[in-house]
Amino acid sequence: MQYPIAIEQGDENTAYGIIVPDIAGCYSASDEHENILRNAKEAIVSHIKCMIEDGEPIPMPTYSDKYKDDPDFEGMSWEMVDVNIDELY
Repeated sequence: MQYPIAIEQGDENTAYGIIVPDIAGCYSASDEHENILRNAKEAIVSHIKCMIEDGEPIPMPTYSDKYKDDPDFEGMSWEMVDVNIDELY
């Protein structure tokens, strides 16, 4: 499954912020741009594993276009993160 992630730009003093809007409460950060996708995937996998353990339904991914007009994501860039949900059960 391909989950969209919103990336808030970092700088020399601030990490990149990573938000997974399809999974409530799932977020991460990265000090280095090249680690954004890895850190996002780790956050998604950990969050979904907890949801499975708690018997919660796993949210299906949508597309970043769903959020393009949402002011909470203004100025953020978007990437997609591939997660194989079947491996988590």
